[in-house]
Amino acid sequence: MSTRDRAGRTIDDTETELLDAMRTSDLVALDRLISDQLTFIGPDGAILTKQADLEAHRTGATSFEKIDVLSRDATETDEGARTKTVANAVLRVGEETVGVRLTWHREWRVVDGRWQVVSGAVEALADHSG
Repeated sequence: MSTRDRAGRTIDDTETELLDAMRTSDLVALDRLISDQLTFIGPDGAILTKQADLEAHRTGATSFEKIDVLSRDATETDEGARTKTVANAVLRVGEETVGVRLTWHREWRVVDGRWQVVSGAVEALADHSG
């Protein structure tokens, strides 16, 4: 049985919603889905906060042209849920586009009645074309 938040969303629903918000840099959705206490480790090892993540999307420093999910696992835990998503992504970096395979690891909790990502990390697995 899957835990649902107050809006009726499962962790799978919420991971999909987060990926959609990342694709479009939807700041309202990202703000709702990310905990104020987020600690996130970027591919370079830098630790990011919610505010830094939202600012990167707002300014275009983080901008996805494409996120094609290759695999996704979701496991509920006593504390919440854990997701692992592997995707081929195309990011805009300045005037260039960069293709890369990324793996996101996220820890989720139901906070104030809704699923929110509270911690996580992303790693670049390999460059990819297209």
